[in-house]
Amino acid sequence: MKILVLSLLRLGDIIQQAPLLKGLREKHPEAEIHLLLNRQFASVEKVLEGAVDRYIYFDREALQKGLGESSYNILWSYTQVEKLVGELNQESYDVAINLTHNKLSAYLMGVIQASQKRGLYQEEGRFKGLSNRWLRYFNDRFSGSQKSLFHYVELLGKAFDIPVQTPLAASRKKNKLVLLQCLTSDSKKNWGLERYFDLKRTIEVSLVDYEVCVLGASFERETLLKVFSEKDLLICDLPEARKHLQNADLLVTGDTSIKHMAAQVGTPIVEIAVGSSDPLKTGAYSSQAVIIQGEVACAPCSHSQACSQNSHLCAEDVTVEKVFAAVWDQLSGEKILERNLFQTLERAVWSLYLDKARSDVEPFYREAIAELLSKVSLTALNAVLPSWEQQSLGYRSWLENAKKVLPAREVLAAKRSFQSSDVSELILCAQDILKSKKDEAGYFQTFVEALLSRFSQPVQIYDRVHAALMEIEELLTIREAFIRHLQSLSTEGAYYAKGIGQLSIGGFEEAGKGLQRDLENAEL
Repeated sequence: MKILVLSLLRLGDIIQQAPLLKGLREKHPEAEIHLLLNRQFASVEKVLEGAVDRYIYFDREALQKGLGESSYNILWSYTQVEKLVGELNQESYDVAINLTHNKLSAYLMGVIQASQKRGLYQEEGRFKGLSNRWLRYFNDRFSGSQKSLFHYVELLGKAFDIPVQTPLAASRKKNKLVLLQCLTSDSKKNWGLERYFDLKRTIEVSLVDYEVCVLGASFERETLLKVFSEKDLLICDLPEARKHLQNADLLVTGDTSIKHMAAQVGTPIVEIAVGSSDPLKTGAYSSQAVIIQGEVACAPCSHSQACSQNSHLCAEDVTVEKVFAAVWDQLSGEKILERNLFQTLERAVWSLYLDKARSDVEPFYREAIAELLSKVSLTALNAVLPSWEQQSLGYRSWLENAKKVLPAREVLAAKRSFQSSDVSELILCAQDILKSKKDEAGYFQTFVEALLSRFSQPVQIYDRVHAALMEIEELLTIREAFIRHLQSLSTEGAYYAKGIGQLSIGGFEEAGKGLQRDLENAEL
């Protein structure tokens, strides 16, 4: 079997995808795996550790240069792409997987000949390939600024049915080394060299047996020397950085490729997420990571825009004291705090929904509850369940109101032109949802987007809004059923505490089986 993987993103994204490539190798140990990536990131070969059999390069910089400079023949870039596609098609791939999901990768997937295409591709002028709910969720949430409840790696693992393991923590180091990665590829994501300098000094004064060094690439040396001395620096390439991370007790970093490498070698991490960094989507994929984020209204911002504030507010909100507290907890081995419990519950609901291959397949509530209780205590769950149920009532009210004011399809189909007043009450519903800022899990996102979408005929707005409302109906039905299962578990726990007995998650039917006489032990 031959598998082609497209990864036409940045260095950090490719390193972050290492668990996916390793999972693909684990699932298909006999397969020949080829990776198509941008040529400027060829150095990643040295850190992917045998997950890939062959690297193929897309020379994006040269192609863009060929399109923009008069010294190149106008058809040069086209012929280069045509040559690359011809070489790829000679390989006769069995499977092509698109990990990138942008227009460029979709167009390339469209012309690559493979028996099976997985992920976004273009065919006959249309984008196709969103073959399951996980893929659609990924495509919707990672194409813009929408929030995601799931990490980039776990989403793609689910979407492509690739086994992905969260990297295990490395054994405790004895050399007492803390590494600082101060610079990122985007100035908006930089916490600030002066703050890193103060943090370094604080660690050295408070934890006198720890050495603190600053990681950097050769092109970053001069910038780092503006604040740090030469003896503070560890200037290195990717393989050398990996060795330093393996020897370190902790990495303090911004949103960098280095954090993904640290996650994969099991080094504990304190990540400072500022600017356009979105830790829920692309934070360090590690159970040993603590992520600190500036709590300001403008964060996270868009990748494509400059900071809109007079000063770097999100970075200023993350104090040296706050970061040092996280450093202290990590080095002392304190248990990392659980994620917000409401977010954990919402992830469970969305997982139940996204895992349904068809709308008539019953969700696996028992497994979802077992996984949930492996992360949080029943006591903590009982404390938040009433307010979470109240939130469900609010969502249900929004849904019923939207269904009530949606004009009939026949009414919109009869209209030759469309005015916003035709759906004014629907627009008011969407405005109420947006103003409330209570839909953090994104249940009504498709509904709002349906109202904002372009359409050529009035009836199309009915079809899009109706489809969105049906999705919300299914999500809320799962959410409400999940609440009932959790409430049953809570009641069972209360009875058990009083010595009355124990009911299974499966309910009375299974408990009844446990009350049947056992003839083998029927002696008086």
